[in-house]
Amino acid sequence: MKESAKKVIRLILGEYSIYRIYAFSGPVGPDWAPIRPGFRFARLDEPTIANSTDTLIVDQRWWHGDDADAFGCFEESRPVAACFYWHGDRYRARGFWPLEASEAKLVQIVTVPDRRGLGLATDLIRYSAHEMLGERFHTLYARIWHSNTPSINAFRRAGWRHVATVTEVNPLRLSGPVRMTFRRRI
Repeated sequence: MKESAKKVIRLILGEYSIYRIYAFSGPVGPDWAPIRPGFRFARLDEPTIANSTDTLIVDQRWWHGDDADAFGCFEESRPVAACFYWHGDRYRARGFWPLEASEAKLVQIVTVPDRRGLGLATDLIRYSAHEMLGERFHTLYARIWHSNTPSINAFRRAGWRHVATVTEVNPLRLSGPVRMTFRRRI
């Protein structure tokens, strides 16, 4: 019954998406420290991504480039997690959430499978937010699929707040999706 109900809903509403929007505007104090010892955090450059021994990290290479900032979590010299922020023209071409000039969006975060569950994503989100806000940005955003509990928990633990939910549906497969944005009071 559950699958048939989903089919009927999808037939009526068409394809759908439900995303939670999280935001961070600080503060990240100077006493920031990672939760897990034994790992270091730093900017991530294209050669390091390309030369990684982990396919998952190498596959993230296309997120890097103009108007992108990349950060990594390293175990010795091995990048074990990566995240990428887009802003400016790079983000505008694919923008889902409107950004001002002093805002950026965390568009991708991954952790290699053998290091998941250690809190590294949370630490990387904290570290990268600290670095981004210390430069030229005043607010950061992230878009998370509504049921991606590990990502939601990582962003919450890193101090980000849920500011909106965006739902798109395409009823009866009309010309384009209908977008509904529900902003939360903060």
